Amino acid sequence: MAANNALARLKWVDSHCHFDFDAFRLHRSQHWQLAQSLGLSGLIIPGIHLHQSAQLPAFCAATAWHYAQGLHPYFLAQHQSADIARLAELLQRDKAIAVGEIGLDWTLARQTADEHAARQQQWWYFTEQATLAEQQKLPLILHIRGAHDEAASWLRRQRFSQGGIVHAFSGSVQQGQRWLELGFKLGIGGAMTFPRAQKLRRTLQQLPLHSWLLESDAPDMRPSFFNAGINSPVAVPLYGHILAALTGTEVEEVAAANLRSLTQIFPTAVF
Repeated sequence: MAANNALARLKWVDSHCHFDFDAFRLHRSQHWQLAQSLGLSGLIIPGIHLHQSAQLPAFCAATAWHYAQGLHPYFLAQHQSADIARLAELLQRDKAIAVGEIGLDWTLARQTADEHAARQQQWWYFTEQATLAEQQKLPLILHIRGAHDEAASWLRRQRFSQGGIVHAFSGSVQQGQRWLELGFKLGIGGAMTFPRAQKLRRTLQQLPLHSWLLESDAPDMRPSFFNAGINSPVAVPLYGHILAALTGTEVEEVAAANLRSLTQIFPTAVF
């Protein structure tokens, strides 16, 4: 009984959750109450486009939720070049803890009618926002698919110094090490719960525990044990236990390492 009580007191944070999405509109409070009962003490909500980023301060007011502001590569059709200047104004006015969710998604670019143009457009928004983050001394929350080497190399050449999180990391051990050298942590969540994710599980085991930050990406990236419905931040404490099992680590150390890494990336945030 004492052991169970100790586990219930573990403190978790969801480092990437789209809790403002309409999928949670009817049952958001229930999801949050259940997550808190499992030990979740906070979450980070990324920005995806300008209109939604501008609404996040009010959405997160008087809660344990932090937010980032940024222009996601999935929403290129909604972005305009003038949004960069407007985003700079939001970041100066509000209390975002990061610039994000931004990045490069070559898988998405290949699905467009003009892959080259899509890559160029993604690249422009990525580099403009990363430059803005350096200027405003804010970390990045990155969405990277098929472009780890290009993104990391560019940031290294630019001497980007603010670090951040590489959300939903699925790259190689070597790519993970390069991100760690740049001051980034690696987001991990539902993907590791699938038995077929053997490469990812080996990467989890080969990189240090402090490399990883737990995330739900809710309402998306549903874990293997959620057979129906949407994903939820309630999954994060469960992910902590899974990561402990995969790495042969005590779950208390996983929780402590997660909080240390969050504090390292976001030193002014209270989790």
